[in-house]
Amino acid sequence: MEMETEQQTFHKHTAEALQKLYSDSETRPEGWHGALMWHWEQAEEYGEAMSVALEIAQTHIENLDFLEARRWIDRSLTLLEKLETADRLTYEMRVYAIKVAVLEFEGQFREALGYAQLLLRLAEVEGNVEAQGRGYLTIGRVHRELGQLAFAEADLVRSLKLAERHQMRELELEARFHLAKVHQLQGRHLEAFQQLDLAHRGISASGEEHRLARVCTGIGDIYRVLGSGEEALQLYHRALKVEIGSNNWLGQAMLYEKLGLSHIELNELYEAMECINEALRLRVQMDDKLGQARSHSILGTIQGRLGNHGQALEHFEGARQIEVGLQNRRGLTITLLNLGDVARATGSFEQARSRYEEALKLARGIGDQVGIARIYERIGDVLVEEGNREEAREYWQQALRIRDEMGHFDEAQSLRERIAV
Repeated sequence: MEMETEQQTFHKHTAEALQKLYSDSETRPEGWHGALMWHWEQAEEYGEAMSVALEIAQTHIENLDFLEARRWIDRSLTLLEKLETADRLTYEMRVYAIKVAVLEFEGQFREALGYAQLLLRLAEVEGNVEAQGRGYLTIGRVHRELGQLAFAEADLVRSLKLAERHQMRELELEARFHLAKVHQLQGRHLEAFQQLDLAHRGISASGEEHRLARVCTGIGDIYRVLGSGEEALQLYHRALKVEIGSNNWLGQAMLYEKLGLSHIELNELYEAMECINEALRLRVQMDDKLGQARSHSILGTIQGRLGNHGQALEHFEGARQIEVGLQNRRGLTITLLNLGDVARATGSFEQARSRYEEALKLARGIGDQVGIARIYERIGDVLVEEGNREEAREYWQQALRIRDEMGHFDEAQSLRERIAV
């Protein structure tokens, strides 16, 4: 073993002094944790430095400061490379788990998937059953965000089975929440209800209001999709009270967004705009770029419904720029679809077709079947407006095949009616 240099000894003693002085103190100077981590790193005590860096990253995540969290988790990844192989195993799973959380928040789902798969492999090597279950859960969640619903369902079912077999209640509830969302997106609403009902039964009567809020939100999502906007609003408002009570900005932003979507379904467009503006304010406050793009997209939809196509275009272009910056292909697909809708509404059919075809290429690239069906439907609609119903039917038929395969009854019925004309 190499002897410590004088410089290493100095930094080690300084780190120990800082830790002793401030670890249990209520009055700590700002940035002391960063100084502590730096001294451990200079002392080449990389394990100690790693522990501090991870603690800082986790604190930033809890405060919804994902920009700073990313900075510290990236420093942790650099430190990880400096550790001996045996020591790395102690930290790898925690580093990758935090990295996934940061990437998901930023909308970097493909990169997040890679780290989630690394997490699962590590859990399997270590024989850590709970970590395996959480690995499948994370992979399923990321597949859902990428629009890969069949893969998402398969991984979430694996997570659920492990949770049930080993009586891991927390994991079981999480798996049911996410599986319900996948079923809802697949159009399998009864199965989504069943998962939420089972989750509800697993929640104790008190002390778990945040989970009850998630059940209300999930059921509200299903009601909204099924066209029961009033019922959805009631459930979302109930969940929102819980999120406001716990000062959860992210939860509040999501619920204001869902309230806005419900008001759109009820054609209450000014109420919808008020809700989405509040969601956008919270997203900006959190520096949530992905959420800001989504809020701009919804505001664009509202302005389009009001006939304000210029303002709609501004919001959609704002969303597009964010999605390009995030390299979020699924979000960009949706934004291009929206831009095509604006072009179509203003009679620019050639431009609309161009936007739809660009979106179609992206949707095919990520295997987003729902997105592909929507785009085929839109292209068909444009062709009808251009006087080419026969070619439109071909696109609608392709959309219908996807909707039938996914069990989307209402969407499939609407397409059959168009084809029959």
